[in-house]
Amino acid sequence: MNEHVNLERFVGYLLDDEALVNKGAKLVQAVLSAQSPRLSEIAEKMAGKRSCGYKAIQRFIQKADLKQALKRLYQEDAEFVIGDVTEMERYRAPKTPYVGALKDGKTPGYWLLALSTPCRGRSLPFWFEVYSSRTIAAQITSRNQEHYRCLEAVKPLLRGRPVVFDREFSYEQLLETLRLEDIPFASRLNVGDPRKPVRLVDADGEPVQLLIQSGQTVIRPNVYYLGKVKVNLIGHWRKGLAQPLWLITSLAPEKIYHQRMKIEQTFRDCKDRLHLTKLMNKKQERLEQMIALVLLACAVGVWLGEALRDVLCGGVEITQVAEALLHHPPVDPQ
Repeated sequence: MNEHVNLERFVGYLLDDEALVNKGAKLVQAVLSAQSPRLSEIAEKMAGKRSCGYKAIQRFIQKADLKQALKRLYQEDAEFVIGDVTEMERYRAPKTPYVGALKDGKTPGYWLLALSTPCRGRSLPFWFEVYSSRTIAAQITSRNQEHYRCLEAVKPLLRGRPVVFDREFSYEQLLETLRLEDIPFASRLNVGDPRKPVRLVDADGEPVQLLIQSGQTVIRPNVYYLGKVKVNLIGHWRKGLAQPLWLITSLAPEKIYHQRMKIEQTFRDCKDRLHLTKLMNKKQERLEQMIALVLLACAVGVWLGEALRDVLCGGVEITQVAEALLHHPPVDPQ
């Protein structure tokens, strides 16, 4: 199948500098072959001496703006955007400037916040931000401000398109900001400690109880989260699960939150197949370049995998694969 796939044409869609296209295509292929983000392991999969490949990678990373290239993976036809945070552990680098403590307060690492659009069974990240407890302290900022920074970077792409978040984003300031910016949202409700019930009231100011039975769906329109943010409340308890799912949203998408799982599958692919957690860069700028490279390579892997599936199961001619890869990948049907 490789003879029908021209990675240079694909990489040329992502990069503006034509001088970098050929090198970028070889580098993406090497990342996929090495299944690793480590420069030494990528260089081993490149033609010629490993030392030459190592230097070629470094020169490419210095010249290419890979985060901006990643933004071109945004699918304009996608019906929604997914936002999620994953913890990246860094046990061997507790003193690295961008490494802080994760949620447990002990494990060294950083947070990777990514925005993506769904693509069949997975998702394609098109933007991300890296932050940690240490960078937040050094920059006198906060987790919330890091969320705002990520959304601000791609705000023109988000207008009018729903964004699906996990529970970390269910706080008043963000949801109110999304309303003011005309960005529809859906977020898992942070139920938290049952001894401290979530503050939800109806139009009369009466408390809204989160009561639901297994196999049941509950919809409460026009309630107020934290007494201020007007939302629709949706509860769904799928049979076989230990707990129900509670969703607050400015829309009424009963099933949209479940699509958020696709970005978790993408993170698992990057961690387990491309070993994103093996990154050991000392500088955050270089770290972000390598993360972007891995995510770009992951996108190529997803597209090639889906193209192969179409050839084997969907009746697509193998000679059509190269042309198909230059267009946006198919968006999930709703």
